Amino acid sequence: MRKAFDPSQYPHVFCREIYLYETDAFGHLNNVNFIAYMEGARFDLFKEMDVFDPRDPFSLGLILARIECDYEEVVRFGDRLKIYSRVAKLGSSSFTLEHLFVREGDEKVVARGKAVLVAFDYKLNQPVTLSPELVEKLSRYRGIPR
Repeated sequence: MRKAFDPSQYPHVFCREIYLYETDAFGHLNNVNFIAYMEGARFDLFKEMDVFDPRDPFSLGLILARIECDYEEVVRFGDRLKIYSRVAKLGSSSFTLEHLFVREGDEKVVARGKAVLVAFDYKLNQPVTLSPELVEKLSRYRGIPR
């Protein structure tokens, strides 16, 4: 059995309502939307950190290397989710974000996700070291990983 969810360990929260078009024939939120919601939470975090200009997609200098999601509960049209995020690991050229999807109302964790991002030079087409400025900003969003 998993430990109880502690929102204080996740410094960023992004809220999202589930729309009808995002559900499948069974009325469940389609699994691909969880990945899209992680992207929404991630870019909301980057805007909050002031490291991303939405008018210039290359301003961030990161590339997604891996993404995963474990589904724990059914989510349906009309549900509202809070996507809690934190920096779980911070390396020299990459970092891992953890996301918890919590349904508003019953406060159940409905899914868990992770994304690994790598600092990337698009002109050279290769990974680079994370900038000291980005490391400092990411460090503010660390939680205590499980």
